Amino acid sequence: MILSIYFLSLLLFILGWIYYFKPGLVQRINAFFKTNVFNDVYILTKRKKIAIVFFLAACLLSTSAFIHVREQKKKSDLAAESINKEIIYDAFSLYKKELAQNPDDIQLLTKCADSYEILGDKNKAASIRKQIQELDGKAKTLK
Repeated sequence: MILSIYFLSLLLFILGWIYYFKPGLVQRINAFFKTNVFNDVYILTKRKKIAIVFFLAACLLSTSAFIHVREQKKKSDLAAESINKEIIYDAFSLYKKELAQNPDDIQLLTKCADSYEILGDKNKAASIRKQIQELDGKAKTLK
């Protein structure tokens, strides 16, 4: 994408230089465009080839745009995922501090287990859920 912008800017610079410094070449360029590009007879005889060129250019541009959009979406998804993990780590550190003071708090243990599960540590989440079941069982027997 960036390369095509540089190429286009170089082409425009060269055309500007030609139009400024080479008037004879400008006349030949204009004559070429009058006879070949802006000539109705030429366009009508070559219209199918010109249409194919337009179709191919449209396909190329739309494909490159699609690829660019997909890459940007991947980048934004990765950024959002890293931000979400940072938020979970921050919350998780707060849960651990609270659990140090209240180790039998079932709500905090549930939040810790959920955090471990989101972060991908299924074993820790399972052990905490087992601890929650044991605490819940003890609480029911005391009632």
